[in-house]
Amino acid sequence: MSLSNNQSPILFQNQDSTVVLIDIPRSISSAQGISDELYSEALLSSPPLEAPYAPIEPRSEKARERVRQQVVFGNLAEQSFPPRLLLQALAAIKAGGFLKFCSERKVSPTAHSGSGYDGGGRKSSGFVEEEIAESERYVFNSISAIHPWSAIAAQEHLVLSSSTTGNGQEAPQILDLVGRVISNPLSHELCIHSSAESEDYRVPPRSSFLLSKVGKAEASAFSEAARKLLPEPSMSAAPGQFDFVLLDPPWDNRSVRRGGIYKTQRKAGEDPLLVLEDMLGSHIAPGAIVACWITNKKSARATALRLFESWGVTLVEEWAWLKTTIHGEPIVDVEGVLRRPYEILLVGRSRDLAFDDFGNPGSVALAKKRLVVGVPDLHSRKPCLKTLIEPMLKDKSSHRALEIFARHLVAGWWSWGDEVLKYNWEGCWVNAES
Repeated sequence: MSLSNNQSPILFQNQDSTVVLIDIPRSISSAQGISDELYSEALLSSPPLEAPYAPIEPRSEKARERVRQQVVFGNLAEQSFPPRLLLQALAAIKAGGFLKFCSERKVSPTAHSGSGYDGGGRKSSGFVEEEIAESERYVFNSISAIHPWSAIAAQEHLVLSSSTTGNGQEAPQILDLVGRVISNPLSHELCIHSSAESEDYRVPPRSSFLLSKVGKAEASAFSEAARKLLPEPSMSAAPGQFDFVLLDPPWDNRSVRRGGIYKTQRKAGEDPLLVLEDMLGSHIAPGAIVACWITNKKSARATALRLFESWGVTLVEEWAWLKTTIHGEPIVDVEGVLRRPYEILLVGRSRDLAFDDFGNPGSVALAKKRLVVGVPDLHSRKPCLKTLIEPMLKDKSSHRALEIFARHLVAGWWSWGDEVLKYNWEGCWVNAES
């Protein structure tokens, strides 16, 4: 769905694209369609944050030092994104005439002020999460009810059509969608209506998804389906391979464990990253871009770089999603120790004999820095990178993209994860003009 200028998720971009202001809900809604069409629906969101959170920092120097030992670049002078760089980026956006750092949002009538946070600066359950909880509960209980998981590998992939998504008897139930690759090959959106559960899920054009956990049996099912559904080489990828792979792993951290918001690696049993380390490399095309969201813990960065190395991927860029209020203030102190106002995305490229000048693997000094600035939305809802990444791909017209641990679908992409339909539930969307 091609977007008019006033619908682009990119609100500001400097000349060399190293500073970008992105609207997060719009980045997801614009990714639901393909070019030359207009997406008329808006994603329900939380109210934008009006003011930074109250500081929550260790009180003693000893406690601060303990935190520094656990995080990447605990010393401000060594940080990949030092405070000076963050503040300069915000100043550049404001100099461009931006007084508000996000577009108008479609907020539920039951929304409360505070952007989904409680009085202590912690994420609360949030109004939209409450509205989709019943839908999610059925989907994820259905996933958990499948035993043994090895049975998943035997399920054939399903190619959707108008007859398999309507209100008729052929409409699939949730259990029909779990553990198999589902594809919409058409150039328009399809809506899966499951009469048994009275739930509708939107499947964007030319998209495919695997609604399952990331385990060995599921990885086998994914690999088989990828080779069957992508049997021909593209301009840049062999059969079953992708030009872009994005990962948002469920890293274990204290706040997520306390809130019980989603399953972390600790709760997952079988480590999904070990599964991916063994199987994903064969699906990464030569010269492909691979990106991985990480936390600020040293262990997360080390794990991500180890995965890159196992897949033959070299670190070439490092991005930071800088979270701000609607007025362009960092959500927490840029010099804080316990909490940082940004999340890091490591961006690498797989080795290709024709494009093999990538610098020193893992070198922060050589990796190009980009700042993606955005006002945060619901918990774990990150900006969709489709608009930012696709211009960087070698094959800009027929590339193949895959997101793992996805929470929504993207037109033209493959998506895999046990929350992959989370924000494609009908109840998350309203008419943009209403």
